[in-house]
Amino acid sequence: MAEIIPEAELIRREFTLRQIDLPSSVMFTRKSLLRWCCLSLGLISPKETRDKGFLVFDSLFHFLFTKKQFPTTLDLQAFIKEKNSVEMSEKLIRYHLNRLIDLGVIARDGLTYTINPSPTCEQRDSLKESFKAWTQKILIEETGKIADALEKLQKAYEK
Repeated sequence: MAEIIPEAELIRREFTLRQIDLPSSVMFTRKSLLRWCCLSLGLISPKETRDKGFLVFDSLFHFLFTKKQFPTTLDLQAFIKEKNSVEMSEKLIRYHLNRLIDLGVIARDGLTYTINPSPTCEQRDSLKESFKAWTQKILIEETGKIADALEKLQKAYEK
């Protein structure tokens, strides 16, 4: 029987942040910029051939920034089917949206999804400010915990 690792229960959320080059060619099209952002945030994997997550984020941002509407999963599902001729389950759409919720940049408000605004910025719909505020908060808290644990670990070995 496999032993359950108790530390796994301590994990509240997880996100990936990749340090990758941003060539000027990426800035030429919305599609390449979205792909780069998804890759840098760990929302898609390098050499990703499946584009389901990409389609969800594309449709979400279409509603939020082009149509200025807060979509539901059904709105996203219908848009993906209409624009890309791809059938996608609500469960899969929610999975990908939850990855952005874990980052802190979007929030669910009832059945709709919206930008999770930065508490320090007047521009309530800024994806940039939301990302900066929420990821910096997490990084500062978590790197502080890690630094404290490393200090205690070193002292434990020095005894």
